[in-house]
Amino acid sequence: MKASYLSLGLALLASLAAGCDNIGEDERYIKVEKPVVDNPRNLLIMEFTGNSCLNCPTGAATVEQIKDEEEPGRVISVGLHPYGSHFTEPVATIHTPSRRQDLRSQAATAMFDYYQPSGFPAAVFNGLKSSLSGSIPDWIQRASEALTANTYVSIDATCDYDSETRNLTVDYTVDFLDYINRKLNVTVWLVENKIMGTQTMPNGRPDMNYEHNHVLRASLNGDWGETLGESFADGSSKSGQASMTLQEDWVAENCDVVVYVYSDSNKEVEQAVSVGVGNPSDIED
Repeated sequence: MKASYLSLGLALLASLAAGCDNIGEDERYIKVEKPVVDNPRNLLIMEFTGNSCLNCPTGAATVEQIKDEEEPGRVISVGLHPYGSHFTEPVATIHTPSRRQDLRSQAATAMFDYYQPSGFPAAVFNGLKSSLSGSIPDWIQRASEALTANTYVSIDATCDYDSETRNLTVDYTVDFLDYINRKLNVTVWLVENKIMGTQTMPNGRPDMNYEHNHVLRASLNGDWGETLGESFADGSSKSGQASMTLQEDWVAENCDVVVYVYSDSNKEVEQAVSVGVGNPSDIED
């Protein structure tokens, strides 16, 4: 009897194994209809990455896949290159012949010190420390779940950039769609896209013409932003302004500003928006 059960079990396993081989790649991911959300919360992905990290190009490609598959504008990604990691040390590049390219920033380091990822790449979804994941295959599911969240915060942001002085001023207004009784902060970040440089690829070889995108350059209002308040009436709003002078090697037309509001207690992002520095029109949630 035991031998019969064993034979049956082995046959079943063989059948399952054979079946897996015939599953197409497009059949492995089953899309589930998402619930309707009254006030959808955008998703801010903080991605710890580095130009000497073998798997970071795969992580970056996965983030781009998430952005492509979701509603336009609902996913905002920021690449964090902190100080203190061997993955982010400045590297030689044919695009900066007189110096090593340095993508690190103090703002990224503040995030690194708080979240303390065990390795690179790693991603945080809407600020919660518990969402930190170094497993790239998990990111799509985590992003999908985060995008079902509601919010009672709306952000409007505009940029004013002077190309002669290279001074950037960001004005923002935060509207509250319900009564909120907790301390909220607002952070204004500058990120740059289309930075050509060197990147170690998964095969271990350097790509000398790699395009680095959504690289966090600086925070305009401090590492953790500034306090909005601790209690907000339904229908009320808070406005503010932040400014900085762009460094000479930062290309303004390739830069975006990310404005996000988060809870002070657990760093959860309540809402985030992005607007191009060279684009006078704003992007609202």
